[in-house]
Amino acid sequence: MMKHRILRLITWLPNGGIERKILAVLPRLNPDLFEIQACCIREPGPLAPDLEAAGIPVHVIPFRSRWDPLALTKLSRLVERLEIKLIHAHMYRANTPATALGMWDKNVKIIGQYHNVNTWESSGQLRMDRWLAPKRAMNLAVSEAVRENVIKTLRLDPAKVRTVYNGVDTQEFRPVATARRHAIRERLGIPATAKLVAMVARLVKQKNQELVLRCVPDLVRATPRAHFLFLGGGPDENRLRQIAGELRIADNVTFLGNRDDIAEILPACDLSILPSRREGFSNTVLESMACGLPVVASDVGGNREVIDSGISGFLVDTIPSDDGADPQVSETQFLRYTRRLLIEDDFRIAMGANARDHVMKFSLGAMIQDVERLYLDLLEGPVA
Repeated sequence: MMKHRILRLITWLPNGGIERKILAVLPRLNPDLFEIQACCIREPGPLAPDLEAAGIPVHVIPFRSRWDPLALTKLSRLVERLEIKLIHAHMYRANTPATALGMWDKNVKIIGQYHNVNTWESSGQLRMDRWLAPKRAMNLAVSEAVRENVIKTLRLDPAKVRTVYNGVDTQEFRPVATARRHAIRERLGIPATAKLVAMVARLVKQKNQELVLRCVPDLVRATPRAHFLFLGGGPDENRLRQIAGELRIADNVTFLGNRDDIAEILPACDLSILPSRREGFSNTVLESMACGLPVVASDVGGNREVIDSGISGFLVDTIPSDDGADPQVSETQFLRYTRRLLIEDDFRIAMGANARDHVMKFSLGAMIQDVERLYLDLLEGPVA
């Protein structure tokens, strides 16, 4: 049986949520059906060696612009040489050249994937994507919230947009025994008796760490043993550290930077928070719930599609911005929900167990099956 040859096109492979999911999924696609390669259009990035070690070749074709004619020619030659029949691109920067190539070579089908709502950085990008998106074989969304946003904003036929939810490896991300929790905390320099709150997110304005820091003094007064872990790096790190110093909470927070051991750290925590101003379908929420942690997250994007508020976590209300920017997150409500989970141990533990049970429907295996079905539908036609 001839294998379907597929190219994943992405800007680059940093240690981010989207890229870690690519690393988790590609090596697990059925090797009897698919032959997968990847191509970066900026630089390889730190996860490229890991992807290659997992058996997925990574090519690099630097693009000076979305329509760089020399780079497009090189990409076309790569596609022809590898006999690629489908390009699965991620986000505007890769979706655009992939679609341009598909307009040129009608034998190659294009998937453009959207990982968040309102991702267009300018009116020019939006106009361009409204022109390009209908020309793709399929547009892919990571949640129903993202799908609805893409359909409405790009004025697309709903049949042209499909949802494939992110999945989580529930064997890698899982609760651990008390002795293991204590050992992980000792390695991090965190007391075994601390009430440990994790936030896994890039240090950028969208993720809203500043709101968390403003709430820490009140939360520590309510629960003196509370400690907050920020996992992730980003351009706001120095500013956030300065805020922590000004609020005199430096002893209550730890910035751990980018980590490749999140699956070890999360089970050592007591709850997880993500008061983002914008999300598509958060890997952090899935991973935290799989580790048996209740999550306090803003009610944005696809968060309500995975969190049953009051049962497996809490959704925090948002307030629309007058200028059309990302909404504001209710600080009062975030503080109230987080304080309750820090104080009420039995309630927190029961909610964490509910979270673990609920997230099983978002398994990595289910995601892989959905991706494989999508590829076969486009390349062979839907199965009757």
